[in-house]
Amino acid sequence: MSSIQAPVEILKGVGLKITKNREQVISILQDSDRPLNHQEIMEKLPKGQSWDRVTIYRALADLEEKKILNTMLSGDRVTYFELKEKLSLHNHHGHIICDNCGLIECVDDLDNHIPKTLNGFKIQTMEVTFHGQCKSCQ
Repeated sequence: MSSIQAPVEILKGVGLKITKNREQVISILQDSDRPLNHQEIMEKLPKGQSWDRVTIYRALADLEEKKILNTMLSGDRVTYFELKEKLSLHNHHGHIICDNCGLIECVDDLDNHIPKTLNGFKIQTMEVTFHGQCKSCQ
């Protein structure tokens, strides 16, 4: 299994300038066990410092443009972000989305349920999204 790279190394690897905003966004997404939206990322930024919402949006856009982030829309059309690096640690990774509140959680351990080949294709990657109601909305 691969290990998670330091934010500085990720930024260097794709040729992005190293900024505290980009480092913080990567670090927050590395520490999260699920995809996060912009508001959730803002809430997790260190207190006591001034963080500009637009600058964080720009950092997310830069990271997405460099293919560092995976994005998805929830049922309520909110964009959620997760690091592609974390996805590569799992061969088959999916998500479950609450259709009421928009909560997105990761579903790992799909390897035992996914065929190695399908219709003559060798499966290399996949995207699986389940929809339903979370415990809070049931």
